[in-house]
Amino acid sequence: MAATIQDVAKAAGVSVGTVSRAMNNYPDISAKTRERILDVAKELKYRPNLVAKSLSSKHSRNIALILSGFLEDVMFNDFETMLMKGCYQFAIEHDLDISMYVINTKTQAEKSYEQLCYEHNIAGAVIFGLKNTDPYFKSLEESRKPCVTIDVEVSGENVSNVTNDHKAAFEELTQYLIDQGHRKIALVCGRENAAVTAQRMEGALSALHKNGLALPKELIIYTNFLKEEASEGVARFLKDGAGKDVTAFLCMSDMLAIGTIEALKMSGERVPQDYSVVGYDGLYVTEYTDPKITTVDQNIKDKGYEAANLLYDMIEGIRPAQDLILPHKLEIRDSVRQIDA
Repeated sequence: MAATIQDVAKAAGVSVGTVSRAMNNYPDISAKTRERILDVAKELKYRPNLVAKSLSSKHSRNIALILSGFLEDVMFNDFETMLMKGCYQFAIEHDLDISMYVINTKTQAEKSYEQLCYEHNIAGAVIFGLKNTDPYFKSLEESRKPCVTIDVEVSGENVSNVTNDHKAAFEELTQYLIDQGHRKIALVCGRENAAVTAQRMEGALSALHKNGLALPKELIIYTNFLKEEASEGVARFLKDGAGKDVTAFLCMSDMLAIGTIEALKMSGERVPQDYSVVGYDGLYVTEYTDPKITTVDQNIKDKGYEAANLLYDMIEGIRPAQDLILPHKLEIRDSVRQIDA
């Protein structure tokens, strides 16, 4: 008579449930226990019930989109919406179940990524909004569950990252301002501990350096990628007179550009007649602002789609964990004026 799962459980000195979880690589089973169970199963020539295994494997059709810091945003930002659309589009096209979970730094410390996957029967997740100071940033390195991060590179055998070449894109954006005759440019920065902030800063400095230009610290306005902080920061900047001879504001996101334009208009300045402003992201709203904002379109919807695609391929063993860099495009609109030499 063929050995049953009950026989394996008895010989290994564990419960039937523990054998089942070990066979299906659940994270709550230690490597030592899993190895002992598999050895016993091999000795007893145990063959798992294929019907039961098929039912169990249905969890591979369940993926998640995890948004970190979503509730902390003080205003709606359609970056997340465009990202969601891309993820959900892939899921629908490939008959996958996709759920969304909102986390923050506190909840990351209370529940690991693997615990979240186990509790909700998730095969893997696309994760957006991680900071390099978040608990998941380190713990994902050891994860056995596949995941794909957006715009933050995390080391790990089962961790992929989908991003753009933010350095090259921001260098191109900065060079565009320089080519239009702008020589003294103020930089409206994002969150200091965000990887994309460092990458975009590097791109700006590279373009300025190549053209013999500098970026003194008094021309840098720091924000947390919040429109309100950009508006307040630029208003103080103008009031303090720090930006004498500045002709353009180089913003690290479209929402920062919108906040910058808001502050300029409140101060009686015109865009682009008095100051030029550029953004970064390619949000839909930039096509409807006054003026329409010159920006870098980082193909956010495609980013969500390709992240879900890569996650599914990792789950199915089609592609290994990897860094996937998507193309960007400079969208030239109405918020920059050319300055004659």
